[in-house]
Amino acid sequence: MAGSTVDGYIPASGAVQNDQELEDIFQGLIVGITSLPGAMVRPRWQNDPPPLPGIDKNWCAFGVKNTSSDDGPYFQQNKEDMDNIRHESIEVLLSFYGPQGQHFASLFKDGLGIPQNIARIRAHKIKFTGCGEILTAPDFLNNQYVHRYDMTATFNRQVKRSYATKTFESFQINIKRN
Repeated sequence: MAGSTVDGYIPASGAVQNDQELEDIFQGLIVGITSLPGAMVRPRWQNDPPPLPGIDKNWCAFGVKNTSSDDGPYFQQNKEDMDNIRHESIEVLLSFYGPQGQHFASLFKDGLGIPQNIARIRAHKIKFTGCGEILTAPDFLNNQYVHRYDMTATFNRQVKRSYATKTFESFQINIKRN
């Protein structure tokens, strides 16, 4: 593995929850707060999506819409590596469908204000920071209009990646005088 003792790029190490792992965290949060069944809280974008629920079913589609990072990461030099620590803002787009879609959207929004509800995401260094308005956005699915309520919830998190850069323990300088 490349590091600061050899020429070349230094890849990052360290587990950062993205993609499926991040979706699993947000799905658990939505299911926990709304009490919708897990199968009825679905990632918005899937390679092989299951059939859409009927219009008489309440369900939620969600997805990470935007991730932005601060411009100035913090670097912490350790003996064997260096940590790059950034803060990210994550916007999650949620669409609640069904005859009680607005109820579940409001339930989720209100539930994000309860400290015990958001304690589980804090274990992943994720913090809830705000929620936008609930927008009525009827959708045309399966040749009929269905109830849909959209909202965006914003979260911040700390991301830490490590790089194999060693500290100088000693060095020697030779000065030649002519």
